[in-house]
Amino acid sequence: MQGTLLIILVISISSIILFLFFLMKPKEKESKKTFNAEYYRGLNYLLNNEEDKAFKIFTALMDVDSSTIETHLALGGLYRRRGEFDRAILIHQNLLSRPTLENELKNQAFYELAKDYFSAGLYDRSEKIFTTLSENKIYRQSSLDYLLRIYEVIKDWDKAIKLAELLETEEFNKKSSKVLIAQYYCEISEKHLNDHEMNKFLAISKKALKINNSCIRASIQLGDYYCKSDLNLSTQYYLSALEKDTLFGSYIIKKIIANSQNLNNNLFLDEIFKKLLTNDNLDFIPEIYTHLYYQKGAEAAYEYANSFQSKKIKNNFQLSYTLLCSAVEGGENTNLLKAAKSSYDQIISNQLDFICTKCGYKSNTLNWLCPSCNSWERIVPNLLTDILDNKNE
Repeated sequence: MQGTLLIILVISISSIILFLFFLMKPKEKESKKTFNAEYYRGLNYLLNNEEDKAFKIFTALMDVDSSTIETHLALGGLYRRRGEFDRAILIHQNLLSRPTLENELKNQAFYELAKDYFSAGLYDRSEKIFTTLSENKIYRQSSLDYLLRIYEVIKDWDKAIKLAELLETEEFNKKSSKVLIAQYYCEISEKHLNDHEMNKFLAISKKALKINNSCIRASIQLGDYYCKSDLNLSTQYYLSALEKDTLFGSYIIKKIIANSQNLNNNLFLDEIFKKLLTNDNLDFIPEIYTHLYYQKGAEAAYEYANSFQSKKIKNNFQLSYTLLCSAVEGGENTNLLKAAKSSYDQIISNQLDFICTKCGYKSNTLNWLCPSCNSWERIVPNLLTDILDNKNE
């Protein structure tokens, strides 16, 4: 009898459990279906540029299912790219307020929040988070890149130098640490120059050159400094910069010519040009042609220009334009030449002096850090090669 009662009790309990299981299962499906419907409704709002409605739905869903966290991370990134930094910050802060958030997702949310702060110009908050994340192997390199960018934006060159020195074997933005450190020292030296602290300016510019002997900027800084007191030393620094990058040929030659003319020393200039004419790595430089034309005669100038006719050079446009101007000034003043010169003049008048070889940013100022793509040492004198390239396509 007792055995029979026990069996009946077991069957009854099992029936109740099965009944409750099947009773709850449809509700779970219904809840999941409701979640899926809301999720896709939110995406639909997003695709139709109704960000406010999408934002409300996704925020509500965050409390429903933990699987929506990555969706919110993506949504926060979208708001940041659209410039809606307050919304991006709110989304990522809401995620971080969840007590059950896994460490991996928490670090990801912190990383996104730091980028929000950076984009919004809240550099102090961004710096704190990136400094913490730089200890994390996954986010280390990216966090260090952002920290350097922060120090560059706020012009805290001392912090930038310390960070780059600490990681001297690593590269940032495809530039070695010694290249960056030299540029940071050049920034500091320019500040001392503007404050008329000449001894500090000299010491730090020379330190920059010692760290990176290929630093064109430091060589030009020192050449500019010595141009009034020591023409030979100034020219040595200028020529050193020219050897490092021949694209700066015309820019540097103008400085050498100006210094020699200020001191009324054409003989010195002749000696410099003799050396330059033996340098096969140099492209055609209009200033050398002009100097030869007026100091040595048309034949010497034409001989210099003709030496480039059979060479593949980067500034063919300047060579053609210089020869055209010379022909017009020399009396070959036909209507055809006049029209050609007028066209060339118009092209040159619409071009800026410097161009970034990475992003194409142009300006009349030599920026060592490109304002557009934040790359160091990518801006060079504009040789108008893009015009010729487009014509040859």
